[in-house]
Amino acid sequence: MLRFTTLIKIMAGFLMTAFVGMSANAADRISDFSLIDHQGRFFQLSRSADQDAIVLFAYDKDSKDARRAAAELAELVAQFAEQKVQFLLINSTGSADKIAMRKEAEDEAITLRILMDDTQLVAKELGISRAAEVVIIDPTAKEIVYRGALNNRFAEGSKARRASEHYVADALQAMLGGQEITVEQLASKGDAIDFSVSESHAGASYANEIAPILKERCVSCHMEGGIAPFAMSSHQMIQGWSPMIRETLYTKRMPPGQIDNEYVESFHGVNHITVEETQKLVSWIDNGSQNNDDSDPLAEYRPEVVKWGYGKPDIIIPIPPQTIPATGVQDYRNLMVPLDLEDDVWVKAVEFSAGDTTVLHHIIAFSYGPGGVNQFDVLNQGIGLGAYAPGNSINTYPEDSGYPLKAGGGLMLQMHYTTSGKEAVDASEIGIYLWDKVPARPVLGGSAADLEINIPAFEGGHEMVASKKFRKDSFLTMVGPHMHYRGYDANFKLVYPDGKEEEILNVPNYQFNWQKTYDFKEPMFLPAGTEMVFRATFDNSEMNPFNPDPSQDLTWGEQTWQEMFFGFFRYVEAGEGD
Repeated sequence: MLRFTTLIKIMAGFLMTAFVGMSANAADRISDFSLIDHQGRFFQLSRSADQDAIVLFAYDKDSKDARRAAAELAELVAQFAEQKVQFLLINSTGSADKIAMRKEAEDEAITLRILMDDTQLVAKELGISRAAEVVIIDPTAKEIVYRGALNNRFAEGSKARRASEHYVADALQAMLGGQEITVEQLASKGDAIDFSVSESHAGASYANEIAPILKERCVSCHMEGGIAPFAMSSHQMIQGWSPMIRETLYTKRMPPGQIDNEYVESFHGVNHITVEETQKLVSWIDNGSQNNDDSDPLAEYRPEVVKWGYGKPDIIIPIPPQTIPATGVQDYRNLMVPLDLEDDVWVKAVEFSAGDTTVLHHIIAFSYGPGGVNQFDVLNQGIGLGAYAPGNSINTYPEDSGYPLKAGGGLMLQMHYTTSGKEAVDASEIGIYLWDKVPARPVLGGSAADLEINIPAFEGGHEMVASKKFRKDSFLTMVGPHMHYRGYDANFKLVYPDGKEEEILNVPNYQFNWQKTYDFKEPMFLPAGTEMVFRATFDNSEMNPFNPDPSQDLTWGEQTWQEMFFGFFRYVEAGEGD
């Protein structure tokens, strides 16, 4: 029997052949990839496999040829409007951001989506090297079938004032007609794309550059006893898993629960990886994932799973052990847990210690007073004291605000379990952290929601909107979207009393398996009359890889194969002079 380390080496060598030195030529296979467009919306190649062709046009606002060619591309879009062809612009300059591209699109009357290839990795994957270059992709086969100039007017060395040979149009016609593409694939005469910054990471050191990134961004989950499927415990482990690491970075599956880069600095504890870090990791993997240093920092690192990340709780509440069968649908379990408090207390933070993460989907902790559970009161608590879901265990409140727990009352815990194929017993715990004195104001909660969900079978791009108006001056402290497997993207915006609008959170790639809530570093002041608008898109099509049954008409329901639509929030009311 092969030793595990030997097996890892063999697997690494086998898998790396598919990735090392990948610079696509026409008809070459390419990796699946995901990008965010200039409006903050998500695009993934594999989720466009219902199209016959994807056409990408390399756009650079500073390139005269790119601007001129983009105008002629609009004619091509109109020509194939009745065909299953998706046209997109891609900005791979590495020097433009979404705000600049939104203004550029408005100034140039660009109606197509502009994908932001900020790492330049997709351009290199597709072999794009110049502005105004066009790539045609077969999204089902993930193959490039054409790469070159739009037409002879924009071909390298051309002095033509008008196009007489339409390379991309002819290539599309042949492709859609099932014929061989025989048109010339001449280079674009657009400005060369500068890859000097991204290419500067080609010789990244494992010990000095790669391992520190993994320790900072990944190891808190990828450790022995962590919630991730493997531990990043040595160079051998990283090398063996490097093709998967590359794939998760290309498709933005990891880090989990990513939000739009524009909002990373607004919230506590956001999963994030920088452009430079991504470039270093992928470049290192593409060059063989080697360790040419004299040390292995990951093998020397001994992280431990911390049970209480917020510190030792003032009160630890053991949840009665719950037996979960091997199979079958599990209804929500509402557990009543008396707290036996002799005096009223004020909570400043709540942390959940999950028992068995293979079956525990979520916990929401609501409170009740000495008079018992009041259903109306529970509905107006939003997510109550706080909630647990993978990636979201610590719930904090703003300075000098807290959540009241009444003497003689307790907690109503909404427990959601899913079966794992074998019987399990979950024994989770809740840590309560208390204020030493009564805080200035109570924490309040709610949601912008709509229970009237009606999503037809096979429908992608089903949009829903809900809103909530604040009647008093308030400070918004937390927001969090909640949907199930068909959830695709979500965002929150504020509409102020004077009509001004402001987006405050954008989640381009909503992932049901990571139920994050987002606590503001600085609570946002909302004047009375401000409306918070929660918008989300559902994808009930066959292109959604998480969809358990696209043939199902969806309505509201508690189970994961049904749907929900909640924009949770927390806030405190402003005091005099705030």
